[in-house]
Amino acid sequence: MTDSLLRRAQHSLTPAQRRDLDVLAALCEADPVATVVPAMHIEAARRSGVMPAGLWVVRRRTGWGRETVGLIWASANLCAVLPSTGDPDTDEELRADIAAAMVGRLSRPAALVGESSLTLDLWGRVEPWWGPAREVRERQVSMVIDQAARHVPALGADDLALEAVRPARDSDYDALLPACVHMFIGEVGYDPMRHGRAAYEDRLRWLVRSGRAYVQYGRVQGRRAIVFKAEVGALGGGVAQLQGVWVHPELRGRGLARAGLAAVISAVRADHAPIVSLYVNDFNEAALATYDAVGFRRVGTFATVMF
Repeated sequence: MTDSLLRRAQHSLTPAQRRDLDVLAALCEADPVATVVPAMHIEAARRSGVMPAGLWVVRRRTGWGRETVGLIWASANLCAVLPSTGDPDTDEELRADIAAAMVGRLSRPAALVGESSLTLDLWGRVEPWWGPAREVRERQVSMVIDQAARHVPALGADDLALEAVRPARDSDYDALLPACVHMFIGEVGYDPMRHGRAAYEDRLRWLVRSGRAYVQYGRVQGRRAIVFKAEVGALGGGVAQLQGVWVHPELRGRGLARAGLAAVISAVRADHAPIVSLYVNDFNEAALATYDAVGFRRVGTFATVMF
């Protein structure tokens, strides 16, 4: 990367403008599952006419002009879309230039997230400036389902007084928040109520009001409580990415996740997007078995570098 900082870069990183949106959307269409997050923001910009500050264009010098060859979404998380040219030397030059531009122009995000080989390659280049990482998850299985889910009933659930899975309402917020926080701490490793509480709560309220948070109630120790929940964390390019899949810790191992996911998938495909995706750590065998059981198929590998 040092060499790329000293020579004249052939690739530049510049804020996106409205005239770039069609080209950027086409780049995402090549792999809509891996690019759902930037696609979501591109679609929002098209609808509103307001360009998001986190959307950056990667351009290559071509004679007297410049060609758009990639994009970076840089907000709380950073996601890169840099399609391979098929030429190893050109790809090396592209990644070196963009890594240098990331260090020079962008603030370190909370995480790098995306297709594994690209994300880890960029991380290796920016680590001297942005490291150390709090955790690197090198292999996360990317999964999709684009047809009806297989319904697997919960086991021995007669005592739980289970209600139907449904979109959360404002009145569910006080019960949903602690479930989301519990899940976040277990997955990410810190308490969002102590670090960025206002932003975390604003986003959760927005998901609820957008019909993108799903809950199921039942009885836990004789009290009505949320026993299963999931959210559509990203929605773009015809793909709805599930996040925050959670089962009440006292009820795990009874098939509530499988039954709940089948219901969520049906609702999401009817109301939001025909393709439902998610990604999960490759060592989480219980989660992988659940997703396999309802009909998800494995389509790629993600990586996450957390700071």
